[in-house]
Amino acid sequence: MLTDDELKKIAAEEHFRHSVRKAIEAQAPAEPVVPPVPAKDGFGKKLFEFLNSSVGMWLLSSVVLTGGAAILQQIQHNHEIAQKNRDDLTSHRFEIQHRLDSMTFLLRRAKTVGDAKNALNGVFKSSIPLTPELQNRSLASLYLSIQPLLAGSAKEKTAEAFELVKQLEESELLLQAQPDDKPLDSGELAKLTKVITAIQKLHFTQ
Repeated sequence: MLTDDELKKIAAEEHFRHSVRKAIEAQAPAEPVVPPVPAKDGFGKKLFEFLNSSVGMWLLSSVVLTGGAAILQQIQHNHEIAQKNRDDLTSHRFEIQHRLDSMTFLLRRAKTVGDAKNALNGVFKSSIPLTPELQNRSLASLYLSIQPLLAGSAKEKTAEAFELVKQLEESELLLQAQPDDKPLDSGELAKLTKVITAIQKLHFTQ
């Protein structure tokens, strides 16, 4: 156990050490205070601030208006094309139907090769100008025109009708080599009627 003198000695030593440490700290130069570096603004913040400025708002509104106008113009253009395609399809189909009906009507009354030739004129042109721009178009060309405007089974039926029209063209070519006053063979008449009837069925189910 420490005596009173020893305790006083230890306390004096601790007091002396404390005094020395305080004196050394007072003599040491103070560390300079470094001011905090402000954080740099990111690109997103700068962009946001620019878009909120008057110039940014003007630029943004110009882009939106220009883009919106372009979209509306494209929609209008697509609508006009679609409408034209529908009109073309209607006029072509009506012309084809008229030609087929006329050929059927004339073939029913055909007695000679000349009558059959007259009936098959509809394969190449219309005797009655229902649609002037289509009057001198052949049936084959009419079917070729409407084929891209159709899809699925309607497009397939149009392709079948086109092949049958080519058969009519060949039949008409064979008739041209025969005299007009020659009696029309019943077998030939039946063949022509059958082909035209097949085209009509395909046409009305498109």
